[in-house]
Amino acid sequence: MAEYDFPDELRDAQLRLHRARSAYRALCRELPWSVVPAEGWTGEEGHYSSYRREFPESPGWSEGQRAEEARLRELVLTLSIEVSTHPYWAGLEGPDVVKARMALKHAEGGNGTPHESGGVGSGGAGPACDPAGDDSGGAPPVSSAAA
Repeated sequence: MAEYDFPDELRDAQLRLHRARSAYRALCRELPWSVVPAEGWTGEEGHYSSYRREFPESPGWSEGQRAEEARLRELVLTLSIEVSTHPYWAGLEGPDVVKARMALKHAEGGNGTPHESGGVGSGGAGPACDPAGDDSGGAPPVSSAAA
C-alpha cells in the first residue's frame, strides 16, 4: 500500500471518529430493542424455517439513554463530515482518494499511537443503532427519530 503523509489534524479526526463509532455501538448493544415501552412479541415462522424470533417486553429508553444516543450519533456524523471534507482530499483524484481513505482508516493516530477500532469502528452510522447489521442480534432497527 502506498504511503500517505496525512496531516495530524486529519489523523486525529479519524481516530476520534473510530472512538465515537465504537462508543456508539457499545451503547446501542446495551439499549432495549424499542425506543418506547413496548410489549414483547414473537415473530412469524418463516417459509423455509421453523425458527421464530422472540422479543421480550421492552421498558423503552430512559431520557439519559436517548440523550446519550443522540449525542453520540451527532458526534459520529460531525466527525464523518470533518474527515470526508478535509482539504487534504482535494489533492487526490479518482482511485487514489479511495486508496488514501482506506489507508487513513488503518493509520496510526497523529500522536503515533495506533487507532483503537478493534474491528468495530469501520462501519457507517445512520439512524439505526447498528448500521452494519452485525451486532443487532436480529432486533428490529430503532431510530431516535421515532421517539
